[in-house]
Amino acid sequence: MPGNKKLYFKYKYKKRKSGFCMDAIYARQSVDKKDSISIDAQIEICALEAKGEYKVFADKGFSGKNFNRPAFKNMLSQIRNKNIDRIIVYRLDRLSRSIADFSSFWQEIERYGVEFLSVNEKFDTSSPIGRAMLYIIMSFAQLERETIAERIRDNYFARFKRGVWTGGPAPLGFEIIKYISDGRKVSYLKENSYIGVIKLIFSLYYKGKSLSYTAKEASLLCPEKYWDSRAVSRIIRNPIYAACNSDIYWYYAEKGVEAENNEKDFNGVNAAMLTGKEGGCMKKLSIAGHKGVIPPDIFLNCNRRLDLNSAVCANTYGKQSVLSGLLKCGKCGKSVKIIYSGKKRYMFCSKGCTVNKGFNIYDLEKEIASDSESVANYYLSSYSESIEKTEIESRISNLVKAVEEGGASVKYINERIKKLEELKHNSNESKNKFQLKIEEMPFGQKKLLLSLLIEKVVINGRNAHIFYRF
Repeated sequence: MPGNKKLYFKYKYKKRKSGFCMDAIYARQSVDKKDSISIDAQIEICALEAKGEYKVFADKGFSGKNFNRPAFKNMLSQIRNKNIDRIIVYRLDRLSRSIADFSSFWQEIERYGVEFLSVNEKFDTSSPIGRAMLYIIMSFAQLERETIAERIRDNYFARFKRGVWTGGPAPLGFEIIKYISDGRKVSYLKENSYIGVIKLIFSLYYKGKSLSYTAKEASLLCPEKYWDSRAVSRIIRNPIYAACNSDIYWYYAEKGVEAENNEKDFNGVNAAMLTGKEGGCMKKLSIAGHKGVIPPDIFLNCNRRLDLNSAVCANTYGKQSVLSGLLKCGKCGKSVKIIYSGKKRYMFCSKGCTVNKGFNIYDLEKEIASDSESVANYYLSSYSESIEKTEIESRISNLVKAVEEGGASVKYINERIKKLEELKHNSNESKNKFQLKIEEMPFGQKKLLLSLLIEKVVINGRNAHIFYRF
């Protein structure tokens, strides 16, 4: 609760015991050298800065490259137990020689309200100058971290562009092989015994089987892996399995994926690697060093089918009602949700406004489907009439032009006009025969069509106002 959180922060920064302050002196020496200050000398100098009682933590024979030191760990444990208020060191490098490590250590002690003093650098976080120095050090730590991250990222994309495996475990159906190329050790993918599972997945989905059915069949062939629709979908989406040609190049180009290679490099033999995430950096595609195992036409067919499924799912999200996502509260304008309670369905406003519980959702769905059906059929017939009228007028215009140019006889003109009249009559009959029947549609199709027709349905008391998109 907010109140508890506020009390917690007040407690966090106050002294652990009233009127009592415990200092911790930390000393470290890697090896005894004539020109290095001893642990005893460090403790003696630091003790002069102590405000009262102090406890000594000393690590002898330990390097400052990391925090894997027994006395340091003991001191950190005392800090977490709220037994220490201030840490004193002779010099900053006695605590750590890594700016990044010191930065993480500072964040840890700051969490417990512990101050830090370095005698040699006059570095005291209880003073404004000391805190300013700390921020400078932390900015260098941030620079170090960003430099390391940039170097790792650059190395990753350099491997990606060369078509070598960028790192991590191999995808199912492959294993990693390493060898020396131009004096550098590189990794490539090689097929293993699981590649048969991959071929089965693409084959079944290509033949029209569902994702769930394909997952069940894959689990029989490869029971040691967990299979569901999402796992199958991830495999189908991965061009690491496809023999990529120019058709696949243009498929990804239409999706806004940037290719590191030219179209001619997509030779229908090698696979490709895809990097980047949705909503993050731009996705990139690069030719891989291994051969694809799935023909390009099968890969494209499966992926286009997934594209269609995704489009339908995006518009049919919400299984409680065909109106899910369309209902809005007439008082506040927020979404009205539908939930099940036993065998009944109820509506409630996401902001908490009162929604009439006597509203029959089944009747509402039926009424809106019927009204939408009439609207859709009206616009379909109007559109059909417009297209037919334009087409017939165009043909008559061509006939008139032919007469003017002397390129057609009167007999021919009369025959064509008669056929156009028959065409118009037949189209009117076919138009009357074709009518949308929304109530007879499956749930997903019905919901998709309503979402395309309707912008929102505003619930106000016992009234429902439908706002169409046109």
